[in-house]
Amino acid sequence: MNQETEQPKQGSPASLTQPFGPTKSRGKGRLWTWLVVLAVLLTTVIVAAKLYEGESDEGSGGTFAAQRTDLIITVTEGGSIRAHKSIRYTCEVERRGGGDITILSVVPAGTYITQQDVDNGMVLIELDASALEESLVSEKMELNGDHERMTSAEEAYLIQKIQNGSDVAESHLAVRFALMDLQKYLGADLAYQLTADIKDANDLSAYVAPLLEQVQVDPNLLDGSAAGQELKGFGDQIVIAQGNMKTAQAQLIGTRKLHDANYVSDLDLDRDQLIVVNRTFAEEDAGVNMELFLAYDFPKNAEQFLSNYIEAGRKLERTYAQCRSLIAQTQAKRLNAKEIFLAQEKRVAKMETQITNCVMQAKAPGLVIYGSGDSSDRFRMMRGRGGGGGMIAEGESVYEGQTLLSMPDTASMVAEISVHETEVDKVRPGQWAEIVMDAFPDTRLEGEVLEVAPLPDQQRGFMSPDIKVYKTLVRINGTHDFLRTRMSCKVEILVHHLKDVVVVPIQVVANRGGRKVVYVKTAQGGSEEREVDTGAFNDTFVQIIAGLDENEEVLLNPPLMTGSSASQAFQGRRSRIGQAADANDGAAGPQGRPTANIGRPKAGQGRGPEGSGPTAERIKQMTPEQREQMRQRFQGQGGRGSGQGGPRQGRGGQGPRRDGGGGERSSPPGSQGPRNQP
Repeated sequence: MNQETEQPKQGSPASLTQPFGPTKSRGKGRLWTWLVVLAVLLTTVIVAAKLYEGESDEGSGGTFAAQRTDLIITVTEGGSIRAHKSIRYTCEVERRGGGDITILSVVPAGTYITQQDVDNGMVLIELDASALEESLVSEKMELNGDHERMTSAEEAYLIQKIQNGSDVAESHLAVRFALMDLQKYLGADLAYQLTADIKDANDLSAYVAPLLEQVQVDPNLLDGSAAGQELKGFGDQIVIAQGNMKTAQAQLIGTRKLHDANYVSDLDLDRDQLIVVNRTFAEEDAGVNMELFLAYDFPKNAEQFLSNYIEAGRKLERTYAQCRSLIAQTQAKRLNAKEIFLAQEKRVAKMETQITNCVMQAKAPGLVIYGSGDSSDRFRMMRGRGGGGGMIAEGESVYEGQTLLSMPDTASMVAEISVHETEVDKVRPGQWAEIVMDAFPDTRLEGEVLEVAPLPDQQRGFMSPDIKVYKTLVRINGTHDFLRTRMSCKVEILVHHLKDVVVVPIQVVANRGGRKVVYVKTAQGGSEEREVDTGAFNDTFVQIIAGLDENEEVLLNPPLMTGSSASQAFQGRRSRIGQAADANDGAAGPQGRPTANIGRPKAGQGRGPEGSGPTAERIKQMTPEQREQMRQRFQGQGGRGSGQGGPRQGRGGQGPRRDGGGGERSSPPGSQGPRNQP
């Protein structure tokens, strides 16, 4: 071979050192390659055009005889295996002083913990507690100081309570003594009259004046009181003075008679006259003393005793207020000291608990699995709140709340799947399910649905907001040693099992003007359009409720939509959209024609021949023998659907639906449509 045209083999040293510029022979090879590709494409287009031209309006692809059988509706989703219940060992230690939480020792992953290990208190993981132990010493010292302050506050509170009792008792005694002094001076009756309405008295002199008038009118009102005794003393002095006056006057009269008879001297007469004058002055003084007592001393003393009683009452009120204030102050100090002590006590107890939590002992037997942290842990790390990288190894730093170890209960395993929002309404707890492990495809496990999450998965919604899935747990019956946590699996849930119903392949049903129709083969070899009512369906078969009988043959590939049918579909769609949407989407053009694309295929979709789609294209490409084999397989599978009536198409048992014409998808009414249905 010429060296100029010789090409090195791919992967050889020569090919690796080949210059970038193409050689002359390489350019000729590429030209011939393009010519061959263009020729193949041209031949394919010509053949397809001839096939399309030769295809009649009745369609092609064979027929299917409607059959009465069981129809099984399932929901299939992928997921993973995990233990239904597991013991999680999480980090319950806080970071202090900016230091990290470091792992001192940890058991190797995959270690199986026995019951004997649990009984012996085997340590699974130990964290560094040195920083916590240092902080605990200072916290305990502060706790002792808080305890002393709390005790002092308690004693001060008790002392204040006793002092308040003494002050109140003393004030009550002062009020009582003041009232007794008033009653002693005026008597019980007059004292009661004065103290009955004392709160309304503004001027004590005016308040006591009526009492003086009563006493002047009837001095007997003061009988039995100190004031009455004083008044009686002044009266007695007047009586004595009057008696002495009369005695002196009588003696003077006798002395004058004797003096006139010269029996007594002038000196005796002068003496008796002086005695009469002295007794006259004494009588006058006794009267003046009574008048002064009634005018000044009595009202003064009455007001003084009454004022003492009033002031004692006011002092009692002040004592009450002062006691309340003092007890409130000491109570506040007592409570504050107690709260500070309790808070510090909790801090010490929490720190002691955290020190204890640094050593994690086995709680139950099981297989040790290192934790990787849940979504909340990862979000905490992204926000910078975590203490370290979260790796589980000696010397690595972990953060509070991180799952360090987990020990699943392998006796009870579940499959966790995510059900799409279009199918979640079909899944209910208690439904039978079949689980197939990716690692053991030949082994089929049975189980049932345990629970369906009421809200979409937030983690999936955060990563993919347009996808709404609901976490669903499916219990796996029995115990299987080959099951491991986080193994991938596929779960098929039995939703409905319809018995003895008429079914046809789902691609034979087409939309015509909002109606579900099939094309039934006639005796003359043609086909007729017939409206049907559809029910439940899976990715292969659909239930025919009415409009088609058993054993009637229908076209597997319905014909293209005729002009009248397209017009009916367009008008039906306009009526559903309504006048408002028609006004918005179909604004008049220059010649009054609507400019909206109502009923037109979407960009990139294309109109294409009737019945175009993955299923129809696959049927067209089959040989007549293959079509006959598929028809026999449909008739012999009994409508099982995916796994029995042909290969499963698409995700979760919802294969792509064939287009029944006019760009409308042929999802049977009354059933859950495909996920991408417009």
